[in-house]
Amino acid sequence: MPQQHTVALVDPEWVGHHATYFRAFIDAFIEAGARVIALCPAPEELADCLDRHGDQWLHLGKLEDPGESRILPGKEHDPVITRKRWLLASETISLSEQQSGWKADFVFFAWLDSYLRFMPWLGVANCLQGRPWTGLYFRNQHLTEAANGLLTKVKRRLKGDFVLRAPDCRMLSVVDEQALPYVERVAEKPVRLMPDITDETTGDPNVPLAQTIREKAQGRRVIGIVGLEKRKGFLTLLRVAREAEKQGKPWFFAFTGVLWWQTLSDDESTWVREYLDDPPQNIHLDENGGFLPDGEVFNGVASTFDVFFAAYWNSLYNGSSNVLTKAALLKIPTVVTEGAVLEERVKTFRMGLAIPEDDAERCLQAIACLLDGVDWEGLPLRPRYADYFALHSREKLVEHAKEMISLALAP
Repeated sequence: MPQQHTVALVDPEWVGHHATYFRAFIDAFIEAGARVIALCPAPEELADCLDRHGDQWLHLGKLEDPGESRILPGKEHDPVITRKRWLLASETISLSEQQSGWKADFVFFAWLDSYLRFMPWLGVANCLQGRPWTGLYFRNQHLTEAANGLLTKVKRRLKGDFVLRAPDCRMLSVVDEQALPYVERVAEKPVRLMPDITDETTGDPNVPLAQTIREKAQGRRVIGIVGLEKRKGFLTLLRVAREAEKQGKPWFFAFTGVLWWQTLSDDESTWVREYLDDPPQNIHLDENGGFLPDGEVFNGVASTFDVFFAAYWNSLYNGSSNVLTKAALLKIPTVVTEGAVLEERVKTFRMGLAIPEDDAERCLQAIACLLDGVDWEGLPLRPRYADYFALHSREKLVEHAKEMISLALAP
């Protein structure tokens, strides 16, 4: 009988899609044959996972987080906090080992970024009492920039990329194939592409927000965005909606999820507030709408969309997004931004069209094409949704978990 391994799964964050990824990692590691010590800020929300797997496979523990920086107000990272995160992870793993009677063979950081930023020195990463570790390094696109110049070198130091070379780090996962070779070069160890999974739960078409969007749309085609952040091109889509109304387009724009005011400058916040004081009649935007939980609610709302908007501002974020996985699951064409991995993916799988960053006029043209089911040349789009989804499915994640176990425990 093969030896049963135990993974300590750690995530200090619990916003956005963190819960979706965390649940998926639990399922994938257990399906790969490993027990899981799962540590996160809200283990009480994972009771269904414990019911599904049983305490012979899963142990849940609460991971405290130091919170925001006192040195850098409004930031979640500084040298003191990063060091404390490592220490809290080590202490909580040890406590969970005592409670469960299991010994963690390795640690997987589901959001490694929180353990890198402003890392004071490499020795901090050796505090896991000899446990090897791996992690999903998500926001790594700065590594694709040329490494010349003092500013770039300082940026990399502050982002803590040197920690990737720690002896106890055995391998890394990324979700951006374009950044993978750069991370591998910096880390000097194996880096593997992780599928950018999504919650595959069947959407509920009767959730209140989905009903509201359909009622307000009154048969008009719906262009939707989830998560109202500057980096997601939220401001661009607001301008697109107003211009579409001026041009008499029979479209409706659904702005859903949290409105992240803190991502906007003072001038941008003023502009948005003035916009909402006299909004066009072709939008739904509830600034107090709140977070859209993934699963049947998110998928039920997204199913009202005829076009997904994911034209991120590359100047703020140019990595992978599981919006494309969601779009493939629901078979919805998507508008993305030129110049990064999302453009390459929609071109390869013909799942949408790419526009220049923050180009409202080109976005209008792209939406018109996608609603007609054609590309820029007027040819049928013929999207390969099934092929894309297969690369980012739960089954692929289980394969990745098996390889991770093998690489993390290699002698």
